[in-house]
Amino acid sequence: MMKTLTRPLFFVTGVLVIAFLYRLAIPYFYPAALRADEIFQALEPAHRLLTGHGVTTWEWQAGIRNWAFPDLIAGIWHVTDVLGLGHSPLWIQGLICALSLGVVVAFMGLGRIVAGRCGLVVCALTGALWPDLVLGASRTTTEVLGGNLLALGTIMAMIARLLSQDGHIMPPGRATDGKVSCLYTGGAFFIGCGAGLRFQLMPASLLALAWMAWWCRRTPGRVMFMALGFALPVLGYGLVDLGTTGMVFGSVLRNVHANIGQNIAATYGTAPFYFYIVDLLLRWQVGFLVVAAFFAYGCRQFPMPSMVAVTVILSHSLIGHKEPSFIYGAIPLVLVVATVTFSNWVNQDPIPWPGRRIMLGAVMIPLLGFVQVQSLTHMRTSNALIRLQQIAAAQADICGLALPIRGEWSHTGGYSYFSRHDVPLYFADDVASLTALDGRYNYLVTYGKTWSAPREDTAIACRREFCVFRIRPQCSMPPDYAQFAQAVNRYEARTHAVHD
Repeated sequence: MMKTLTRPLFFVTGVLVIAFLYRLAIPYFYPAALRADEIFQALEPAHRLLTGHGVTTWEWQAGIRNWAFPDLIAGIWHVTDVLGLGHSPLWIQGLICALSLGVVVAFMGLGRIVAGRCGLVVCALTGALWPDLVLGASRTTTEVLGGNLLALGTIMAMIARLLSQDGHIMPPGRATDGKVSCLYTGGAFFIGCGAGLRFQLMPASLLALAWMAWWCRRTPGRVMFMALGFALPVLGYGLVDLGTTGMVFGSVLRNVHANIGQNIAATYGTAPFYFYIVDLLLRWQVGFLVVAAFFAYGCRQFPMPSMVAVTVILSHSLIGHKEPSFIYGAIPLVLVVATVTFSNWVNQDPIPWPGRRIMLGAVMIPLLGFVQVQSLTHMRTSNALIRLQQIAAAQADICGLALPIRGEWSHTGGYSYFSRHDVPLYFADDVASLTALDGRYNYLVTYGKTWSAPREDTAIACRREFCVFRIRPQCSMPPDYAQFAQAVNRYEARTHAVHD
């Protein structure tokens, strides 16, 4: 094994600081949602719990979503409000960015154990800088949060397994057994948190737990603690459902009935079985070939995390409606297996360590840089409406903001990203509904090129095809904070009427 870094603590701390700042910079400089669910399935219901106004989509009204995550967000926002810090989404994103560093630490720990100094450095670079992990760190969706928890727990279990094998890493003894038991129990707890938060991850979670139990079959006490660690968070989510739907795991049963029994999810589009592989190939391009090659090569050495990742992808491939974020839980596991395998491959080369640095740089820097450019380009083009909302909120005379943007409502920031809490939002999907709102708003965000603006209207700013206009100096009608949510719900009801 290669000797340790001269200053490992300094190196690890520096990596974590860089990783956190990079993760937080994304929502700070590019406030946007890669998926509407980040806002309307998490932040908006939490905003409604906190302030009384916010959109609750049909999923919440049908009871197919668990309220644990919005409750947590609302609780955090309440604390920041009491401290005089407001309830910006950035507080939530900053917190989950900090929590995502656990995955980075796990990457470095596994890399250091398996491949020494080279593994530590390469896994640090991948865990801290790979775009999917960076972009996912601030996403307020259950598939990303649950996926990070599943990956963290799985890697912790892998580390525990390596530490307990033959005592070749740590000398056997009571202290080592205690650390291994803590890693296994903690890993099971995080896997349970991920499965509870995102029940679609349950097949992969149960596979991971069964694998861990097989590893520890000769220590039944350790298996019992793992089972308890897994069951507690899952049961906690079930009890939240009991309080909101009147049934333990009621949201899970209703979700299955709505999206499979009634096939409502299909109204959002379906994709073929191979969608996720093609999507990763298009997003990572040459990076996909490199990662796939080393992942396939490393499956024999690391079968447990490899099969958990494959299970996440396969179980979601069987469902007709697909989104790239659905398989996020597999991404950290694929990357860590591929990265550690690559590190081992580099270690087998007779080149001295300075030469290996050149080899690592020649592979990692172009690879990470290329995929970064692809991802950030997408971010820059996805936040037009939220940016215009923020510009409108900064206008001193605003008394109401209308959004006649039809189906684009889901790309707005809702009330969560609208910092003027004394100003209502209005949604209109046709001329008649916009006319009915006359006098309630004095600013409007719509399609700039098709808006037949009167001469007295002023275009304040434009982003992509959207612009914000100043329509009149003031409002003549009282505010209606409930209109945005009610209009969106009516719009959704028409969309899903065929399934009623």
